[in-house]
Amino acid sequence: MALAREALAARTETANGWLQGTPPGRTVRRIIDGLVGIELFDRSMTLAAKIFTSVLPVMIAVSTVSEWNVTARSLEDQFGFDPSVLSSAVGTVDPTTPTFAAFGVFGLLMVAVSGTSFARALARIYAKIWNVPSISLRDAWRWLVVLFAVALSASAIAAANELTNLRYFGLTLALVAELAIWWAVWTLCPYLLTMGTLKGRVLWASGALTSAGLTTIHAGGRLVLPRITETAQHQFGAIGLVFTAISWLFVMSVVIVAAAVITKAVALDETYIGRYLRGPVNGSEQSAESLPENDGAHHE
Repeated sequence: MALAREALAARTETANGWLQGTPPGRTVRRIIDGLVGIELFDRSMTLAAKIFTSVLPVMIAVSTVSEWNVTARSLEDQFGFDPSVLSSAVGTVDPTTPTFAAFGVFGLLMVAVSGTSFARALARIYAKIWNVPSISLRDAWRWLVVLFAVALSASAIAAANELTNLRYFGLTLALVAELAIWWAVWTLCPYLLTMGTLKGRVLWASGALTSAGLTTIHAGGRLVLPRITETAQHQFGAIGLVFTAISWLFVMSVVIVAAAVITKAVALDETYIGRYLRGPVNGSEQSAESLPENDGAHHE
């Protein structure tokens, strides 16, 4: 219903030029205004840094506790980089030693609690885009669920990449699996972080757009990142690997933020697509939605 009211307000704005005089133009204008208003690049860089400092440690911690080397598999799958090549520089660690095992579940919990800064940053982004209230400490469990969902999704995609070894349909199956994983995660995340105020078609559309963008970026990364990573490592060593990783996380963060902005702009469209995404409304909002298309022409 809030989207219906916002759509009505957007429709009755004064029209100036093509970007405001036609429904597609107004949608394009809303996308541009949304990307500028959310400060796309600043927010994306913050989100990328949070992923590197919050999500990655959780993946490492899970690998430590479960002895399932998800982090190494994810890095090798995306960057073409085997972390074991650094063993000579940093030494090797035996996961069966008492010191290593002492990390345990308690250590994982501490990493997770400190790692919620990623989920909090993402929640602030969604709150500004969708105009929803912030999450209180009473609902802090939502941050933890989002953190682990994103961390485990990267590992699940690395595992799904093994499907490419199957004959004939392996590549197709791996692509479908990756789309499904991203879609599920990026439908769940905005639902949890907006306190359930986003529902139905808007959530599915946001998840689908984010999934398509991340899958495309991931596919492109498999082609270009191994060469970039090799060059960065050769020139700058471990620092080069860190810089490459953060830069690529920034690109992925741009997709995450932009997908939410674009979904919001399209959902406010006064054409069939926008009305479909907003879904059925009741009461005064239903009356507002049923206003004739030329209602805004009176204001032009």
